Amino acid sequence: MNIILYVRLLNEGVEVFRPVSATQVAPNVFVLDGADSYDPEDEEWEFPPGSRISTVERMMEGNRVLIARRLE
Repeated sequence: MNIILYVRLLNEGVEVFRPVSATQVAPNVFVLDGADSYDPEDEEWEFPPGSRISTVERMMEGNRVLIARRLE
């Protein structure tokens, strides 16, 4: 099952997140897609495409979203 979750961008000076497509592989475990849109010269993702991560739910702009939390 594919969903959109949010990955923190590093070295931005403020807290910034990038929406990224991910594939659910187990309860609360996802593999990040996004290899086609990832440019490490432009922005540094906390977890790069292909990472297997777990998430945490968070309110963002009035919506509940999933944030990439840690590697699994």
